[in-house]
Amino acid sequence: MPRSRAPLACAGLALLAACGGPPAPGAVAPAATDSARFEQLVARYVAKPIVADDPERDATDAALERLDAAAERQAAARAGGWLRELAAIDTARLAESQRIDWLLLRAALRRTVADTVFQPARRVPGRYLTLGGLYWRVMGERPPTAADWRAALADLQRVPRALALGRRQLEAPPPLWSRLAAGSARSYVAFLRDELPPRVDDVAPDSLKPRLRQAAGEAAAALAGYAAWLDDSLPPGADASWAIGAPDYDRLLRDAHFLPFTAETMIEEGRRIHEATKRALDSLAAQVAPGRTWRQLVDEMQGRHPEPGAITDAYRRASRGILAALIRDDLIRIPPCEELDFVPTPPQLRETYAWGGYGGVVPRDGALVGRFFVTDVVPGMTPAQVREKLRAQNHGWITVIALHEGYPGHHLQTVYQKRGTRPLRQELANTYAQEGWALYAEHWMARAGVLADADARLAQLQMRLWRTARVIIDPSLHTGRMTHAEAVQFFVDEVGLERSAAEAEVNRFTTWPTQAPSYIVGWLELERLKADLRRALGAAFSEKGYVERVLEAGALPPALLRRAVLAAYGLDDSRVSR
Repeated sequence: MPRSRAPLACAGLALLAACGGPPAPGAVAPAATDSARFEQLVARYVAKPIVADDPERDATDAALERLDAAAERQAAARAGGWLRELAAIDTARLAESQRIDWLLLRAALRRTVADTVFQPARRVPGRYLTLGGLYWRVMGERPPTAADWRAALADLQRVPRALALGRRQLEAPPPLWSRLAAGSARSYVAFLRDELPPRVDDVAPDSLKPRLRQAAGEAAAALAGYAAWLDDSLPPGADASWAIGAPDYDRLLRDAHFLPFTAETMIEEGRRIHEATKRALDSLAAQVAPGRTWRQLVDEMQGRHPEPGAITDAYRRASRGILAALIRDDLIRIPPCEELDFVPTPPQLRETYAWGGYGGVVPRDGALVGRFFVTDVVPGMTPAQVREKLRAQNHGWITVIALHEGYPGHHLQTVYQKRGTRPLRQELANTYAQEGWALYAEHWMARAGVLADADARLAQLQMRLWRTARVIIDPSLHTGRMTHAEAVQFFVDEVGLERSAAEAEVNRFTTWPTQAPSYIVGWLELERLKADLRRALGAAFSEKGYVERVLEAGALPPALLRRAVLAAYGLDDSRVSR
């Protein structure tokens, strides 16, 4: 497998040129059919995955086939065909909402083509750890149903075959990714041997208990063997072979996120906002405790934290308090039939999610139920690791993360998205819209007085500094301007993160290029749009109306989100001064 990223980038761009250019003159269908043809294409995309499944095939077989390297080639071929169909539609004959969706679908299909060139089946050891859904099924707050346990059994039975496929396909992955996957595999072994059996004994259907115990034992043995193989036998790739390089980084910013930045200009923007945020922290410290630095205040704040095992409950209480304030003060409409479930962070995410994260929604019993992952102290941690985890999970940060991941952040945004009227926007979500919204929510809640506590206000600004550091670090990592160790040290020195949290952050950046800057960049775009609308509408503008229109538009890339929100007000850029 090639280790240099430049040939991959060229190959990806060549495929794009071959299958997704602008409509050729004379190639369009009659005007009356363009809209209908586009809606039919969207319906097909939403109804079927890029990698086609046979509905008669066993679900485990289908899941394993999606991990196969051949599926990547199939995905690229199918996406290329759909791009040709899309290019034959004249966007001038579509409604504005359809034109936005046309651009959204083209970006998604182009990324499918380009990303498959990077061969994740051969380079990503963690993709063969297929038990992430098990936590949601059996370890959440809701009692598992019989159907949940049957699905859990299928999850467990799939493990040995998935890991065997990984052994056949993996070739010289980045050493860091192998270490992360091996650590996650061992965490799963501990879970399957120590935590799952009592859960099975207590609440699983009697008819399934023997098979669940057997499958868990076989899965644990396979995972232990996979971890040892990653450590001892799989030849490693180059140390920093996770870096995608400037050409691919710039392509993702332009083609996937519709942004005017390059890696270089992204770093420049990050440094500007980073310095401004440090000045804001200095100002807050002068107001709260004259004569003391914000770093001293952060050190004290980190000492105020829940006890081990109580972190999840602290998040739950904070989230419920924020939701109550949203309802009491009528800040935003909360759709009916939704819930938020707090779940232990799955093992494969603990090395990259130091605090926790949002795992999306699934329909259960007529409600949209969100998954809020929380990373608590876990067995096997040393006393020093426990201390670092508790200091990271302090009450100030918990309050802000609770609103970022839950209400009115990711969970509420996802509920609006899934209840939207545009089918394509129910399926596709852009990280700059998602994280930009969640960071906007933090600042909105601070303005609304929901973050009145001194620790919460300090945490909110420190977390903004954390996000500005991401804008600097992520493009620097992927373009060779910064090493992994330098990135970790930057977080420790500039933001005041605990080292273990900083390492988890940087580990995640290696696996998800261009995601880390999305918080600050997406937030700034939402603030600019709000300022433009406030000028255009004057006294008719309300923040409640604005945030509801933003969420109703869907999690679109910033440029498309701007078009959709302006259209919801009956405006466009020609009628809004910037």
